[in-house]
Amino acid sequence: MSKTKPEMMRRLVAAALLLTIASTSAFSIPTSRQQRNLSPSLPSSSPSVLLSFRGDDDSTASSRRAFLVATTATSSILLIPSSSNYNANAAEIAEQKEETIAERAARVAREVDAAELARLTEEGVLSEQRRKDDISDKLKSDTRSIYDFTLPINGKSREVAEILGQTFSAGRASVGWGDDGGESETVLAEGKEGTRIKAILVVNMKQDDPIARKNIPELIELSNKFGKNGEFAVIVSPTDQGYYEPDTSALLRLKLEQEYGYGSSPGTVLTDKVNLLGTGALPFWRWLEGSCRTPAGLGKIQANFEKFLVDGRTGKPLRRYPRKYQPYDMTEDIASLIAGKPLPPAGSNYKEEWRNAAKEAENDTYRFQKGLNYFDQ
Repeated sequence: MSKTKPEMMRRLVAAALLLTIASTSAFSIPTSRQQRNLSPSLPSSSPSVLLSFRGDDDSTASSRRAFLVATTATSSILLIPSSSNYNANAAEIAEQKEETIAERAARVAREVDAAELARLTEEGVLSEQRRKDDISDKLKSDTRSIYDFTLPINGKSREVAEILGQTFSAGRASVGWGDDGGESETVLAEGKEGTRIKAILVVNMKQDDPIARKNIPELIELSNKFGKNGEFAVIVSPTDQGYYEPDTSALLRLKLEQEYGYGSSPGTVLTDKVNLLGTGALPFWRWLEGSCRTPAGLGKIQANFEKFLVDGRTGKPLRRYPRKYQPYDMTEDIASLIAGKPLPPAGSNYKEEWRNAAKEAENDTYRFQKGLNYFDQ
């Protein structure tokens, strides 16, 4: 039981004084009495002497009892705690009694778990931050743009700039998907900003997907609204991945033109069927997915009708939209890009639709499911 230094000093001084007084009073015998007790001239049988010796014995016993009482009192002063300390110690003891061994073990286990969770969380945050930093560094070091690739149309590989009718103030070479299915390697010429096409929307589609009935007409409407002067273009790529597409590229082109008028409107481009994922993925799509990731940092396509908004001047992707984010909701983004302004903040439903897309990627019929409709070759 702890005591403060001033309190201990006061107790020691009080005990010392009390002990001194008790000792003095207990063992100080008058000299005259001692002389009477020790006088040899008196006979031992004298009644007065015997009475004197009895009185002296009684005094000595009383003195000893007084000394014992004083000693006990001194010990009490030293050992009995103050009321404040006693109350605090009593409360502490009561608290310790209330917490059983099992409860203490459970509490310690919770504290250890909390500390471990905090450590793992900190490590996870640091690891995720390092991963994002690595991706950012790679993107910064990648000087390629959409114009450095080619796309297959009617069985032939054509440069994106040629397909869109984009013009530049200086010439550019192309690096992309060759006739043999591999990536050709040519030296890029230094180029400047594109001058004709200001905004490009790239979409992976599935003609028999239920939401195609709403997405394709809205894509055509955007093209009609912003593509009259050739400043906006839409590129759509069908694929066998992500719920098998039974029709051929030629039949798909015919169906989309007859049912929706897609392809006849200015700035609407339909490529041949391509692979989006795996080692056989089209280099154009592999680069696009890696360069413009989801808010969760995912690169690969998860479902049909994911959309990528590309700056037509630089050829760099700026924003990626989930499957059920409607084309009409991108109107403000496209208008700002064409006007040369920064993109406005994403719509209020942007992150919510990405969260829904993450859920659908696990159980939706049209998801890209490895081993079923997402194949590697």
